Amino acid sequence: MNTPIRRLFNALFSALFFVFLSVLGFTQVSDQQETANQFLQKSMELTQSDLDSAMVLAYRVEVMAKRLNDPKLTAKALHQLGFIYYSKNQFDKAIEYFEGAKKVAKEIGDHTMEAIALNRIGNTYQLKTNYLLALDYYLEALAINKQSGNQAEVARTLVNLANVYSVIGQYQKSIELFLEAMDIHESIGEREGLAWTSLGIARLFKRLDNLEKAMQYTESALDYYRELELSTGKSIGVTLCLNELGSIYHKMGNFEKAWEFTQQVLDINVKNQNIHGQAANHLSLGIISVEKKDLARARQHLNKALTLKENVGDSIDLSSLYRYLGEVELLSKNYDKALSYINQSLHFSEKHRLLPEVSETYKILSKIYSQMGFYHKALEAYINHSAYKDSLNSSDISRLEMQYEFEKREKEQELIARQREALQEARLERQKVVIIFFVIAFLLAGSLAMIIFFNYREKKRINQILVAQNNEITRQKGEIENQKEEIEKQRDFVTRQRDQIAEQQKLITDSLTYASRIQNAVLPSDQRMLALPWESFVFYKPKNIVSGDFYWVSELPKGKQLIAVADCTGHGVPGAFMSMLGITLLREVAGKGIDLAPAGMLAELRKMVILSLNQQGGHVDQADGMDMAILIIDSKTLEMEYAGAYLPVIIVRKGNVDGIQAEQANIVASSNGYSLIEYRGDKMPIGFHVLGEKPFTNHRFQLLPNDTIYLFSDGYTDQFGGPKNIKFLLNSLKDLLLSIQEQDVKTQKDILNNTIVEYQGDNKQVDDMLILGVKIS
Repeated sequence: MNTPIRRLFNALFSALFFVFLSVLGFTQVSDQQETANQFLQKSMELTQSDLDSAMVLAYRVEVMAKRLNDPKLTAKALHQLGFIYYSKNQFDKAIEYFEGAKKVAKEIGDHTMEAIALNRIGNTYQLKTNYLLALDYYLEALAINKQSGNQAEVARTLVNLANVYSVIGQYQKSIELFLEAMDIHESIGEREGLAWTSLGIARLFKRLDNLEKAMQYTESALDYYRELELSTGKSIGVTLCLNELGSIYHKMGNFEKAWEFTQQVLDINVKNQNIHGQAANHLSLGIISVEKKDLARARQHLNKALTLKENVGDSIDLSSLYRYLGEVELLSKNYDKALSYINQSLHFSEKHRLLPEVSETYKILSKIYSQMGFYHKALEAYINHSAYKDSLNSSDISRLEMQYEFEKREKEQELIARQREALQEARLERQKVVIIFFVIAFLLAGSLAMIIFFNYREKKRINQILVAQNNEITRQKGEIENQKEEIEKQRDFVTRQRDQIAEQQKLITDSLTYASRIQNAVLPSDQRMLALPWESFVFYKPKNIVSGDFYWVSELPKGKQLIAVADCTGHGVPGAFMSMLGITLLREVAGKGIDLAPAGMLAELRKMVILSLNQQGGHVDQADGMDMAILIIDSKTLEMEYAGAYLPVIIVRKGNVDGIQAEQANIVASSNGYSLIEYRGDKMPIGFHVLGEKPFTNHRFQLLPNDTIYLFSDGYTDQFGGPKNIKFLLNSLKDLLLSIQEQDVKTQKDILNNTIVEYQGDNKQVDDMLILGVKIS
């Protein structure tokens, strides 16, 4: 074969080979896209039964879509991942993927997918109870759907908006949106849309306690979903309707019918292996059994619901589930079990800020303590129940404020839309004028008279348009003024509600102030402190209005003086409860007439606190108790006895302390001609402790005239402040005490106060502060 022919043959072969590779490559890409779409479809099917497998497939689709450089498929994969996380109640991750889908869809101009993602983001924020953000996303989705003319998605968004307005109590607005959505579904023949819109209206009527209407719309939705089940094989809608019927009959008090429909739903969920649904059904059956006082069956279904939820890590309604389990054990008089379940219910309800659930749980806790005979705990629980119940009234004010914000944002959106329309009309009108002007100028350039005539006519027409536009603007201005007046009325209403809340806050503060006066009346009076044989001062600064720190002074037989300082668990109201208990028990121990050393008194107090707080046997839910230091001083011989539960005693003496042996004192320090001796308390509280009832150590010390004694809680030394914003610390307090020994007791108290105020600066006080000083003479 000669050279030209060979060259021609090679060129033809190369061209054919290139075509073959191109066709092969296109075929491979097409096959990969088909595989990716099949994986996506399978992931969507698995969402109903196996979320983990659905997630694996969705992640594979995302990777394949990016490799194929297919942004539309990427947006679908991101949306599917968002929906899976949404179904798993991982809402922050769901929002992350929905936002990704929205961004990709917007970049490629896929307005349908963009609006779907916006709706899903709104759904997620709605479940997170952030209704204002949900509203913003729904309104944006609605604008896009209306602009693109997607009636099905317009109706879907209207239903989402209706659900938001229903939550904040704007029921009239909600029902109008539902009905508007239903009209759209009917006009386009969307049976599934009619089904879930009817179900949404049913739930709204149930919330309004119009149970007959709720039943009517639920049955209508059930008919639609049964038709869809026959054509598609999907039973989820039928399940939702049956579940809703059970809920309506439950609310009517018809427990037999409620049981019948809930059992039907349970059978369907068992068949479909829907564990989450089964858990919810067992919870409903358990609640019905509790209300029928069928405790054995209630315990069976509630425990089954708990097991199912634990198996799949489902935390929804856990607080309600534990509360009903606690109520069953209360009715069965199994108080320990009841307390365990109620405490778990409180853990979940307080963690997720479920205020109605917290209030009801404290109410049951109060009943448990009352039946167990712990009346002070029962009262405390009931006070918490009332406090949370009152806070629910505050949430009504928040709902009104949210309604105000909703209306404000709607009006802003309407005003922006009108302004955009007016600007667009003006822009189009100007463009039209320019076009007409140039056309006329081009066609009639030779006739000045005709140009003047047409120009005059055109100006007249433009003036008419401007007059019309000016009239429209004036009309809109009037509407805006009316809207402003309405907004001001709503603002005044919210202001009145705010003032009511402030009044309620004042009542609470007044109650705490009155409680403070009661607490101060129980503490030793100024006259009692003056009755001591020596000069003294008390630096007492509660963190809140009432305090968890207290001090006590009393005269014992044989001319002895008892001086005590205590730091109770907590501060504020809980600390005040403990301090009242501590004062009562200390007064009782001191008044028994038994010649006890300080260590014996602490041991006796520990027994009484453990008994009062029901801490016997080591089964303790919380380490309630107190730290304390007790001194007994013989007025004649000045011999001092000391014992402490964590709290120390400090003695400051002029000169050296060579006569004090090291084993007697924990720490001996000196400065400015004065010596400081510290005895540390035992590391055991007045209350339950893992070391059991180990004896407290009793110390003896011979005081001398001009010695100064200090007892104190840890609030002063734990205060944050100073240039480095650190704790004041015990060493700083010791240095301060050594530096003020030349001052009288009143001046010492003032220096202690001024020092901590300056050190604290703008920081909040972290704990109650108490320092008691006695100058021996």
